[in-house]
Amino acid sequence: MKYLNFTYRGKNKSTNILSFPCNKFIKINHKLLGDLVLCKQVIEYESLKYKKKLESHWAHITIHGALHLLGYDHQNKKEAYIMEKLENKIMLSLNYKKPYVV
Repeated sequence: MKYLNFTYRGKNKSTNILSFPCNKFIKINHKLLGDLVLCKQVIEYESLKYKKKLESHWAHITIHGALHLLGYDHQNKKEAYIMEKLENKIMLSLNYKKPYVV
């Protein structure tokens, strides 16, 4: 994961998830959003560090990555607010606790 994060984002550290949107010029499968690469070790570590249930944290990180594939981001406060609010809504709809206080 560290290698992928450095290669594609220029960050020389591991991360919990990377999202790779589908090439927009691919015409074969319009339902394909892209790829998610999840790091089990980081997700498990974060779950312990932040005292979150492991299943809930896996769900949250997967939702977070999928939202990136759909075009959401958190590069500024406005984007972060929108994305976090949507993550909370999705998590609640799946009977998990809200990951953010928004």
